[in-house]
Amino acid sequence: MNDEVTSVDPVSGTRMAFDTPAGVETRAGSSLLVERAAELLRAGPASSHVLVSTICQLSVLPNAVAEHMAVTLLRDHPRFERAVDGGWRLREPSAPAWRAMAPAEEPLLSSLSFAVVDVETTGGRPDHGDRITEIAVVTVREGVVSNVFETLVNPQRAIPPFITRLTNISWEMVREKSPFHGVCDEVLRELEGHVFAAHNAAFDWRFVSAEVARATGRELQGRRLCTVRLARRLLPQLRSRSLDWVARHYGVEIPAGMRHRAAGDALATAHCLLRLLDAAREHGCERWSELERFLATGSTATKRRRPRRPSAMPMPVDRDTTA
Repeated sequence: MNDEVTSVDPVSGTRMAFDTPAGVETRAGSSLLVERAAELLRAGPASSHVLVSTICQLSVLPNAVAEHMAVTLLRDHPRFERAVDGGWRLREPSAPAWRAMAPAEEPLLSSLSFAVVDVETTGGRPDHGDRITEIAVVTVREGVVSNVFETLVNPQRAIPPFITRLTNISWEMVREKSPFHGVCDEVLRELEGHVFAAHNAAFDWRFVSAEVARATGRELQGRRLCTVRLARRLLPQLRSRSLDWVARHYGVEIPAGMRHRAAGDALATAHCLLRLLDAAREHGCERWSELERFLATGSTATKRRRPRRPSAMPMPVDRDTTA
């Protein structure tokens, strides 16, 4: 659901919120050269020439070229900054990595906005070359579906026949469409600032992240919410938590011909999400950290430490008790 690094103090219930975005955003991606630069600068600041010639293993490098390469490589990374003398150094954190956030200070779930995403793809493995053929983003604000974005995408590879049978998306439909890099900016505008939500969110997140990284070289960051996980916790009586079963349970209709199409599935997921969040609030989930705890443990209550029991094992003798 959510890979944001957060924790909740088990005694006080105070949420430790680390420096990750609440809504979706992109950040400069890492690379071998960036990691080499970080390793070099851990020993201290370095000039652009020393930095680039070392990490790129170049013996002859004009200063102007080194400066251009260093700026291009590091300027968008929050880990690096220019030193007073014009060199580069690792940025020192100006505050602790986390800040304490009392539960009452957290925004209510009802105040969050969600980008409900569904993608259709050429297969199930973006790391094996599968690509998006269609994407839809449905915006949910204040409990209302407020916008629907959808587009076909040229995957720049063949669509297997069984995928066409499942989705009704054929090569003829996408041949003249833009590849993902042509629609990436629009997709990011639809996602920006919202919680990323999907039915089996890990699947959609992996594909969108891979496409964004391929198109921009940047990493997708932000909170994620999976309606499958919500349904498992809130609807244990259902035989399946597939979108068909959850939608049927809540009376959400998916129009004929729209199942396994991005907009149809995303709209159905958005309406199911609203019902699931209502059900979560009935279990005491008013804020994000409470929802996280509920998904993890089935309860919104913070765990309290039990008093330590005395050991049943014999204690070592450290003084003479016979005197």
